[in-house]
Amino acid sequence: MTQFRDFLARFRPAGSPGAASRVGVAVDRARELSGELEPVLALLAASHAECERIVAEAGQDARQIMEEAREHAAAAEAEAGRRAAAARAAAAEEALATARDQASRAVQDAARHERQQRGAAEQQVSELVRVAVGLVRALPQEERLP
Repeated sequence: MTQFRDFLARFRPAGSPGAASRVGVAVDRARELSGELEPVLALLAASHAECERIVAEAGQDARQIMEEAREHAAAAEAEAGRRAAAARAAAAEEALATARDQASRAVQDAARHERQQRGAAEQQVSELVRVAVGLVRALPQEERLP
């Protein structure tokens, strides 16, 4: 590493041509900067390589995580599809069972109603026959048919 005195020496002007003065050499700024920066940049090269390795590893990890997430999402979607189909089937079965129960109750109600109607009709017929027989008996003997 250069010392502070060497750093300041870069800014010392060289003498102009002409009168005798202290000997000065034209400064090669690029060479001086390169000499100063090369050790620092050499130290940073290892850090830069480490950063590139970390970034590449992180990219690989991210790709792996994305692939696992896609697989997990596909499995979840398939499971959701199976569950939805099972739920639809269960709902349809429940609806059919409810409809069968309602139809069975409707048939039972209709049969009960029919029995009641038949009983009422038979009672009316019996009543009408009884009234008709009573009317026929109330007729005088002459009006009766032989």
